[in-house]
Amino acid sequence: MEARIAEHPLSSGPVREAFAIIEHLGKDNQVAFAQELRERDLPGLDDLGRLQLRTTFSWWRLHRGRRKLLKRLGRSDDE
Repeated sequence: MEARIAEHPLSSGPVREAFAIIEHLGKDNQVAFAQELRERDLPGLDDLGRLQLRTTFSWWRLHRGRRKLLKRLGRSDDE
């Protein structure tokens, strides 16, 4: 399950880095983070939005399956 989550598009390095930049610079500062994303050759806002629309459901299902599996094993998500 962990490998499937790691292979998911929302887990990719560029996507995670892009979201980290947006979080760091603040969602209200669109000009700054859009420029930063371009300079680092990361996915832009439109690309990130399309990716989220296409893959959020599968991301949710993977994490739900992981939680169920951990619950059956008697472990929590934090372990």
